[in-house]
Amino acid sequence: MAKNLLLVALPEELGSEAIEILKQKCDLCFTGVGKLRSFEATLAALKVGEYANVINVGTCGSSKHPFATVLYPGKVAQGDIYLEPLFGTEQELLSTGDASQSIVSSDNFIGEQTPAEQLKLLQPFDCMDMESYAIVRAVKFHAAQNNKKAAKLHLIKVVSDGADSSVGEWSQRIEYLRPTLLNAILEKLSTI
Repeated sequence: MAKNLLLVALPEELGSEAIEILKQKCDLCFTGVGKLRSFEATLAALKVGEYANVINVGTCGSSKHPFATVLYPGKVAQGDIYLEPLFGTEQELLSTGDASQSIVSSDNFIGEQTPAEQLKLLQPFDCMDMESYAIVRAVKFHAAQNNKKAAKLHLIKVVSDGADSSVGEWSQRIEYLRPTLLNAILEKLSTI
C-alpha cells in the first residue's frame, strides 16, 4: 500500500514531540541541509519505499512575507548560477501547490553578504530555501529511472527570517515556529 513520505532538512525544525506524532502518520526522512544532500537522501528514501505523496516541509527565508507565514509554493526554481540566463533552468510546477507562490533553492544563505546582482535575481520569488528544488528533481528522476508515475509533491514552508542577516537567530525562532509547522503538516496529511 502506498504511503506518505515526509522530508525535512533537520530534526530541529520539528522538535522531538512533533517527530513522535508524525512517525505515527507517515515515513519521516531527514535530508540534511543543501541541494546535494537532499537529492541523495530523497533518492535513498524512494528506493526503499513506495509513496503516493512526498511532502517537503521546513523553514524558509522571505523578503516578501512576514515571519511565521505558511507558504505552499507551486513553482520551484533552481537557484545560484542557474538563475542567470546563460545557465537558466525551467521552473518546476507543482499541481499541489499555490500557483501564485514560488520558491528558489540555493546552496548559499541569503544575507548582508549576498551580492546585489544575486539579490536582484531572487526578487521575483516569494521565498528561498536550500532543499526544495533538489527534492522535486529527485522524485521526478526516481520515477523516470524506474519507469513509474512520480509521487505527488507537496511543499510546506514557514517563514523563519527575512532572507537577510537575521538567519543567525534561527535556533531561537524555530522553537516558536514548530507548532505552526506541525499544524500545517497535520492539515496536509488529513487532506491527501
